[in-house]
Amino acid sequence: METQFVNKRELYDLKRELDIYLDFKEKFFSLLEKLKKVNDKESLNKLLRDKTEEEWKKYYNNYINKIEERIKELKKEDSKIEQQSDLFFLDKKTKNKFLKDINADTFILKKAIKNKKENIKEDVIYTIYKQTKYGGLANYFLEDFTSYLTKKYSKFFNNLTNLLRLADIKVLSKTYISISIFTGFLASIISFFVYLGYNILLNKNIMFATLKSVPISFLIFLAGLGFFYFYPYILIGNRKKAIKNDLPFVIIHMAAIAGSGATPISIFNLILNSKEYHGLEGEIRKIVNYVNLFGYDLSTALKQVSLTTPSVGFKELLNGIISTTESGGDLKFYLKEKAKDELNTYRLERKKYVENLATYSDIYIAVLIAAPLLFVTTLSIINVIGGNIGGISVRSIAFAGTFIFIPILNIIFIVFLSLIQPET
Repeated sequence: METQFVNKRELYDLKRELDIYLDFKEKFFSLLEKLKKVNDKESLNKLLRDKTEEEWKKYYNNYINKIEERIKELKKEDSKIEQQSDLFFLDKKTKNKFLKDINADTFILKKAIKNKKENIKEDVIYTIYKQTKYGGLANYFLEDFTSYLTKKYSKFFNNLTNLLRLADIKVLSKTYISISIFTGFLASIISFFVYLGYNILLNKNIMFATLKSVPISFLIFLAGLGFFYFYPYILIGNRKKAIKNDLPFVIIHMAAIAGSGATPISIFNLILNSKEYHGLEGEIRKIVNYVNLFGYDLSTALKQVSLTTPSVGFKELLNGIISTTESGGDLKFYLKEKAKDELNTYRLERKKYVENLATYSDIYIAVLIAAPLLFVTTLSIINVIGGNIGGISVRSIAFAGTFIFIPILNIIFIVFLSLIQPET
C-alpha cells in the first residue's frame, strides 16, 4: 500500500513536471518565431545563447521523453501491484462502508473535492510579452526609419536600450523608439489643429494662425520625444526606491529559508511565490526564469540579473551569493550577516529622515507661519499710514499673498516632503 502511494505521488509530480516543460517548450519556440519574424537578432542571440534552434529542440525533446518513459514505468508498476492484491481495489461496497464508518456525507465529500480542485492554481513563472496594437501600428509606419536611426546613431540608442532594461520596460528598444516618434508626431498634429481652430474662433487671420501653430506643434513634438527619453529614468528611480525599501526584509526572509536547509534556487522560488516583496518581484522572477526556462545555472542567472538591476544594494547581494556558493561558504551565515547590515542601514536612514523632518518643520514655521504673520502686520501698518509698495496697492499685495503665494508655497512644501519620504 505504501509503495503504491509513493508511486502515485511520483506519478503526479512527473505529470505536473511534464505539463510545465511542454508549456515551456511551446512558449520558447513561439517566442523564437516572433523574434525571427521581427528580425531582432540581438534578442534572438540572447534567447538561443550558444545553441542552435535544433539543439534546443533536442534538449527539450530528450528531457520530455525521459519523463514520459518514467511515467510509463510507474503506470506498469501500479498495474502489477493492483493485480497482485485486492487490497488496492476499492469496490463500491467497501467505499460505502468506509464513508459510513467515518460518518461522511457523499454530497459534502464531492463538494469538498470540487472546491479543492478549483483552488489549485498553476504557478505562472514565465510570460511572453505580446506586441500591443499601438506598438504594431507604430512599427508599421516607422520600422524602417527607426532601423535607420539606430544604425546611424548606434551609441545614443544603445544607451537608451540599457535604460529600458534598467527600467524593466517590457518593450523592444526599436518598438519603443517607433512609439516615441509616432506619439510625438500624433501629438504635434493634434496640437496644430487645436491651436489653429482656437485662433479661427477668435476671428484671427488664418495665415497668421497657421504660422503660429507650426512652431507650437513642433515644440509639442520635441516635448513628446523628451518625455519618452526621460521616462525610463523616472521608472529607474522608482524601482531603486522600491528595491531599497524591500531589500532588508527580503534578505531576512532568505536567511530564514536558508536556515531550513533549502537549496539556493529554492530560496528564490519561495520568495517569488510569497508575493510579499513587490519591489523585488521582477528581479527574482528573472532569476527563476533564467534557471527554469533557459536552463542557466544559478550563478550565471544571478550574474545576468546583477547586470540589469538598478539597485546597487541588490547587485552586491547577488554577487555575494555567487561568491559564497562558488567558494563553498556558508550561505546561511552570509545572509544573516548581510541582513543585519541592511537592517542597521535601514534604521539609520529612517532616523536621519526623522531628524531632517524636524529641520524642515522649523523652516516651515519660519517661512510659512511666522513670515506671513509679520508680512500681514507690516501691510496693516502701511495701510494705516497710507501709500503703496512699488506702485502696487496694499490690498492687492495682501490678496496676492493670501490667495496665491502662500498656497503655492504650501503645495511646493508638500510635494517636496512626498518626494523625500521613504516608502514603508
